[in-house]
Amino acid sequence: MSKRAMVLLGCVLVVLILLSGCQAPPEQKEAKPVAVEVKPVQIGDVTATTVLSGPVRAQAEVLVISKLPLQVREINVEVGQAVEAGQVLLKLDQRDLVEQVRQAEAAVAVAEAGLPPLDMESAAAASARLASEQAAADLARLEHLQAQGVISDQALEQAKVGAAGAVAQYQAILDQEKMARANYDQAKAALALAQSQLDNTIVTAPITGIVASLPIEVGQMANPNAPVATIVNMDQVKISLNATEKDINFLERGQQVKVKVASLGDKEFSGELSAIAPAADARTQGFPVEVTVSNEDHLIKPGMFSEVELPTETATAVLLIDREAVVAAGSRQTVFVVKDDIAHQKDVALGLSNEQVVQVLSGLNEGELLVVKGQQYLRDGMAVLVVAGGES
Repeated sequence: MSKRAMVLLGCVLVVLILLSGCQAPPEQKEAKPVAVEVKPVQIGDVTATTVLSGPVRAQAEVLVISKLPLQVREINVEVGQAVEAGQVLLKLDQRDLVEQVRQAEAAVAVAEAGLPPLDMESAAAASARLASEQAAADLARLEHLQAQGVISDQALEQAKVGAAGAVAQYQAILDQEKMARANYDQAKAALALAQSQLDNTIVTAPITGIVASLPIEVGQMANPNAPVATIVNMDQVKISLNATEKDINFLERGQQVKVKVASLGDKEFSGELSAIAPAADARTQGFPVEVTVSNEDHLIKPGMFSEVELPTETATAVLLIDREAVVAAGSRQTVFVVKDDIAHQKDVALGLSNEQVVQVLSGLNEGELLVVKGQQYLRDGMAVLVVAGGES
């Protein structure tokens, strides 16, 4: 290629570059409207709730204690087994106590043999009474004779001694019969005690429930200071909570509450506010309250952790919006409303709330279309496309 041709080609390239640089830039594509779901602002009622947490405990939990320090001979139940009140849990060694009962029965028999008749005078007592009466009569006769000088003073004195002896003999027999009755009562009491001790070798369930623990084995010595079993009644469970002074005056016995147990997933249980303390606990400064939950299927176990939603203050005929519609903007609470397919961000003042809705004190009017889905992608003034909602 000649030098002249090369220069001409270079000039053409320069012209083409200059022409391309002078062309107008391509038009920018318009932003697509954001798809949103809306819901009209409505009038309604809202009950505020507070969520408190606490551990679950059984309706009843009883430690079973052996009254006697004896060796365990037999265990009749297992951990996890359902038992009825009065059902035998275990048996202790009875051999020594059986012998004690036999001895006590023999002592009762001996004491019973020495008893006087129950509803009549014994022959010994009757004889002694007659002798005492006769001696008294003889003494009276001799005193009369002595007054007439017929008998000596010595004879009268002997009669007095005889009469006193007869009275003493009669009283001694009465005392012996009284002692015999006391000995019999004592023997009966000893038998009852021995029988009670023998009965205590059979350890029974004090309540209907489930065996939660059985920390003893056959051959071990039962210790009256340590439980041999634990029985729990789980047909109902209780949850102890501490309410704040702000909420306590809104709570009433019998209120229905919602209960969730973390380890049971999203399953919700219905409970009842069964007890409310009239004064705050000095240690926690909270007001102790108790919730009772029916638990017939025994899904809720003692020791699980629960959350309880308690209803507190109620507001009626107020503006309500979905909680999920609120967008935090720093310290401000805002929402987006749609008008003419444009999103407008508004500041709102909020009041009572629960898990679903929140009261609007100011910033919105009834009927405005509130963005309830897609608001996280919006900015004030952005175009939107309403894909759902909008009906009153």
